[in-house]
Amino acid sequence: MDLSLRPTLNAGDKLTDDYCVIHDGRSVGRIRLAGERSRQGVAAWEWRINPPLPIPPWCSGTAASLEAAKDEFRTAWERFYASLTPERIRRWHLIEGMGTSNEWWLE
Repeated sequence: MDLSLRPTLNAGDKLTDDYCVIHDGRSVGRIRLAGERSRQGVAAWEWRINPPLPIPPWCSGTAASLEAAKDEFRTAWERFYASLTPERIRRWHLIEGMGTSNEWWLE
């Protein structure tokens, strides 16, 4: 399953150590260095699956490195995605499309 990282943008600025996780052209999560969670100089990378669907509690976590966070995200994403029905995926795409289209209310 293809997943890629894209730097997170805030008001057009790239955030440092903060990434959107992309699957099939859609943002499905986030991985970031959570400085507020770091202890004694040890990095804490926070990851979270976040499409507009009910998300189980096991779809987020922290890891000691970016690579570990990517691995944990991938494992959780594959489990989560496998649990989705075609209808739920269709609704997800519809809801997401409504947020990017000005014509959704015409349907």
